[in-house]
Amino acid sequence: MENIFISQKSDNIYSVYYHGKLIGSVLFYHNLYHKTNYYVKLELSCLDTKLSTELFCKLKEISGCPLQAMVASDDTQMTAFLTAGGFICKRKCYEVEAGIADYIGEIKNAPLSHAIAGEAEYEQACRQMYAYYVTSHEKINPWTADFASFCKELPKTVIYAKNGTEIVSFAFIEDNEIAYVCGKASGQFKEFAQCLVTSMMFQYETIYFESDNCDWAAMALRGLFQNLDESSYDTYVYGSEA
Repeated sequence: MENIFISQKSDNIYSVYYHGKLIGSVLFYHNLYHKTNYYVKLELSCLDTKLSTELFCKLKEISGCPLQAMVASDDTQMTAFLTAGGFICKRKCYEVEAGIADYIGEIKNAPLSHAIAGEAEYEQACRQMYAYYVTSHEKINPWTADFASFCKELPKTVIYAKNGTEIVSFAFIEDNEIAYVCGKASGQFKEFAQCLVTSMMFQYETIYFESDNCDWAAMALRGLFQNLDESSYDTYVYGSEA
């Protein structure tokens, strides 16, 4: 017996009825750079987990592709509603804003190199960052845009360390924000990250960055700090084969 009825309200908004009563709506939208999944935003007055399986099955039929929902980790009601219906947590994103009192790494004063957009080292770092990002996000919601589109999202300054002619660790930065990081090996990257943080702490009272748990380099950077907020912004996916 079907308990849920869904009707289209506009191009990307659907009304949800439970036993004939309107309980809210669902918004569908695409990310221009990650088009494999359809993002869904649930605006429902009823989050009874008994509804989840039927609702998500119907939404998947409408979308024709995997569904993706974003939810704060402390929203336990929505988390329970998603997981009861088959959504799987694919990524946790932690925000870090920290000062020198929070830093537990070593103080490293080794000089680091930098490059700006248009320079050869910047281009090399962009290509390495692109390859790393595509691989690390493949099982969540694959990158579907091109290399040029990716580069537009990067800050115009990169800090890096080399081994011979090869860049082995680097970070794209903008003011006190570390936007993207990447490394060839964990030991080399930790050394680089400590030098980077030391340098930035001399310039700013706090530094800011995000760490996805699918990104080992960003999580290694996070590991250099204490007193962190353990809440996260989580990505849940339904109907993906990855």
